[in-house]
Amino acid sequence: MPAPRSVRRRTREAWSGAALFAALAVLVALRDPEAPGHYPSCPFRSLTGLLCPGCGTLRALHDLTRGEVTAALAHNALFVAVLPLALFSWLRAVRGRPALLTSAWAGVSAGAVLLLWGVVRNCV
Repeated sequence: MPAPRSVRRRTREAWSGAALFAALAVLVALRDPEAPGHYPSCPFRSLTGLLCPGCGTLRALHDLTRGEVTAALAHNALFVAVLPLALFSWLRAVRGRPALLTSAWAGVSAGAVLLLWGVVRNCV
């Protein structure tokens, strides 16, 4: 019996997302974000001088591709902490199950965590 269309679509989207993330990881592994001229600077940081919740994500990903977890945590600990949750959610989608945290409350919670992370990393 063929899988329902929505399950096939979720699986296809999960694999497409994984391919896109893998391509990004390879690009970041090959081109160091610390080297000038490879990536644009953060517009929020350029305008305000403050770190946005995403600042350091490329450097953290670069560190992770090199196996340097401690350095990745120093660049963006939230990104490193969220990766296992993202992987678990991806595995669910590949198996045809709904991804995690798809409710409106999950979106509001994620926004609150990002806001709190932005405040904490600029105050510490």
